[in-house]
Amino acid sequence: MVANNEVHFNNVEKVFPLDGEYLEVLDRINLDIHPGEFVSIVGNSGCGKSTLLKMLVGLDNPTKGEIKVGDRVVDSPKSDVGIVFQEARLFPWLTIEKNIEFGIEKNVSKENRKNIIRNAIELVGLLGFEKAYPAQLSGGMQQRAAIARALVGKPDVLLLDEPFGALDAFTRISMQNEVLKIWEKEKRTMILVTHDIDEAIFLSDRIVILSERPGRIKEIISVNLERPRDRSREEFLHIRKKILTSFIGNTGLDLEYYI
Repeated sequence: MVANNEVHFNNVEKVFPLDGEYLEVLDRINLDIHPGEFVSIVGNSGCGKSTLLKMLVGLDNPTKGEIKVGDRVVDSPKSDVGIVFQEARLFPWLTIEKNIEFGIEKNVSKENRKNIIRNAIELVGLLGFEKAYPAQLSGGMQQRAAIARALVGKPDVLLLDEPFGALDAFTRISMQNEVLKIWEKEKRTMILVTHDIDEAIFLSDRIVILSERPGRIKEIISVNLERPRDRSREEFLHIRKKILTSFIGNTGLDLEYYI
């Protein structure tokens, strides 16, 4: 059972030192994410999207403000938050099942470990590839293994940092469907960083749009469409146009060119 842990960004700011000066990356981020919700974060490159995830998983800390998962103030990595990066980051010398086992806590018994690994492999559609090595798998299959490794730690919150960015278009759509199936079955909170607007609409309950650096929350758009979602439906395209308008509206560029 997933713990009923909300995610809270409370007046979060992030500044990086740069050549004796300071680079302001994020400014006054206030955001609450509900348990079991699927939220995407979109914005231009350099606006702080990935930095938000790194701070939420505990790999970095805010300069000001705080991030909480339930009652816990995040200041270091803990098992209640997992992350999948753009690269699968699997150990090339380990088989897929051994890579997945790496995500299981040390105090789990041998028999339970086997069951957890088997269930995770089945969940991500890698049955039959347990003994394969990462180099023997496609990019999409490697990402499935990376997702399985994150899930076996039983995080309340799973972060996805552009996990499909290096995949071809068809594999990317397939992986989006797989992630959606996992989310619908597991009902874990998922937070996705992506540059793909259609991907965000297809997957999300809400989409958070960040401004250019320093990243501020520019707009939050609810996606009230039944799943599975048809990317060609008028309602889907209407949300797409709304997001593009938020990005392009004041730039002088022709919005119709992007639709």
